[in-house]
Formats: sequence, structure tokens, C-alpha cells
Amino acid sequence: MQNFWAPIGRGDAVAIGERARHLEDRGYAGVIGNQVYGPPWASMAVAAASTTTLGLETGIAMAFVRSPFETACAAIELDQLSNGRFTLGLGTAPKTWTEGFFGEDFEHPIGRLREVIEILRSVNDAASGEATSIPDYNGTHYQLSFEGLHPNFGPDVRRVPVRIAALRERLCELAGESADGFIGHSIWSTWWLEERALPAFRRGATSAGRDPADLDVQLWLTASIDPDPDVAAKRARGNMAFYASIPSYRSYFDAHDFGDVFDTLVEARRSLPLEQCLDLVPLEAARTFAVCGTADEVGAQIERIAAHADSMCVKPPMWAVDPTDAAQQADHIEHLLLG
Repeated sequence: MQNFWAPIGRGDAVAIGERARHLEDRGYAGVIGNQVYGPPWASMAVAAASTTTLGLETGIAMAFVRSPFETACAAIELDQLSNGRFTLGLGTAPKTWTEGFFGEDFEHPIGRLREVIEILRSVNDAASGEATSIPDYNGTHYQLSFEGLHPNFGPDVRRVPVRIAALRERLCELAGESADGFIGHSIWSTWWLEERALPAFRRGATSAGRDPADLDVQLWLTASIDPDPDVAAKRARGNMAFYASIPSYRSYFDAHDFGDVFDTLVEARRSLPLEQCLDLVPLEAARTFAVCGTADEVGAQIERIAAHADSMCVKPPMWAVDPTDAAQQADHIEHLLLG
């Protein structure tokens, strides 16, 4: 499999442009930019201007922190800037982030995200068809009027692919039902992928009369490589320690019999920094939610998971990891994937 994607990372325009060119030269299929400390569009625009073949994807654009119309316009613009290389990775993001950080409503996330996708499609269809108007939208969660708007997106607008980022089954179903594919969470276990996520994705597609084989599966993995498998697992403990700060993730960890560990971490994180909570994460948990081991062991696990994917993004552990160590891990992963 050669369809590997990589995070674009942070930095100034020069650094982002250089990284994008490096990834393109090395043979990566695309780069992914996320949203927390800024909208996900700027780094994608820099990468678009710095490359000619590299795919671009938001991983993720948070669905409820801006108007769906703005998201649609941004996706169309980035696709035009990149000459048709952009994919919109869209997700609900955690409730605590949407409501706490951004002050926006999160209620009924499945229904709201379905409506966001419907609005994106309506605006994109009008743009690609060079329509003279955009239909008003009257949903349960969004009511938009485009009266007085004269669409002027320019010629040759493409239908921008939309992938839904998912953790649990209901979002996987929605991706199969409404999107062009899904993005698997970087803390998915292999068991969850094979027994829960993929069946849910296929159910959603089938219920909507769609062929799951026509939809795209992009899987994200966290990988930690070391000649000593225990050292590799210890490096990955920050994954669970970080996500234990998100209350809605408890059901996911509980499904893996780590609900009690999650509760312990929640309590600890109330008074302790992340770095002081790592020893509360069993190595078994680290190995469950990240691919850990020697280079050969990690390579074998990636090969197994790749059989389910159209593309993959393999990232080093980032939480409570020294930046130099994380950079070395990124180099190990690149060598493992691309030689």
C-alpha cells in the first residue's frame, strides 16, 4: 500500500511549505491539517501553493463551530486553490470543546451533522452547476435563506469529497449513509475497527442504498517503535491519558474493559498535569489504543490494518512525549512506510 498521508504540522509559511514539498517528494499521497488553535484552512492553502500533486485534507474541520455555508465556501475555495486536490474531513469534535472552547451548541450531533452535510452538498451542487441561486434550507437544526445571494464561485467547481471522522458506531453509520467515506480515529483498536466500526459503516451505506465498496476508508493510527516493546508502549500511554479528559469517550474505553482506568484518569487529571498521569495507564491499554512494538511488529500490525483501508495516516505519539523523541518516531515511521 502506498496511499499514506501525514500531518502537516505547525509552523510559519516557510516551514509548512518545506514540509509539504518534502512529503510530496517522499511519495506521500497527501497531508492533513487539524483544527483546535486555528481554523484548518490556512495550512492547507500554504501546502497547496507549495506542491503540485499532494492531496490535502482537513483532519478535522469541526462541524458545529461555524456556519455550514462558510464551511462549504472554504472547501470549494481550497479545492480551487489546489486544482482539485482537497478533501473535507469533517467531524463533530468533543462536546466539551465545541461548547467550552467555542461557545457553540452541540446538542443532537448526529442529526446536526447530517444537516451540515446536506447543506454542503446543496451549496457545492449549485456552485459546480453554475446555478443562479442556492435553495433555502429548512431543517430541524439549521434554517438558511440564500435570498439575494448571486452565486459567483467561478467556473470548473468540482464536487468536493467529504469524509466523516468517527470514534463510535453511530458516526460510522452516518458516514456510510451520507458521506464519501470516513476517517478512523487514531485511538481505534484493531478489534473496534473490525468488529464495530466497519460493520457500522457498511450498515449505514446499505441502509441508504449505497455500495460500501464505492466509499472511502481512511484509517489513522498512532505508532510507537522501539527495540524494547515495553519502551514503545510506555511512549504511547499519553494517548489514553489525554483522551480521558473528554467525558464522552468513556463508553469507548469501557467497551474495551478500561472504563475503570478512564475514571481513575478523569479524577487524576482534575489536579495533575498529563505528564504525571502516565503511570496510571496500563501498558496493556497503551498497546490496545496504539500500535506498539519493534519495527517488524509495528510493520506487521500496519499491514493487517491496511487491508481494510484505502488510505492511512500513521502518526507518532504526541501527548506527553519529548518533541525530539516524537520527531525521531516520525522518521522511524516514514522509513517503515516508504523505505
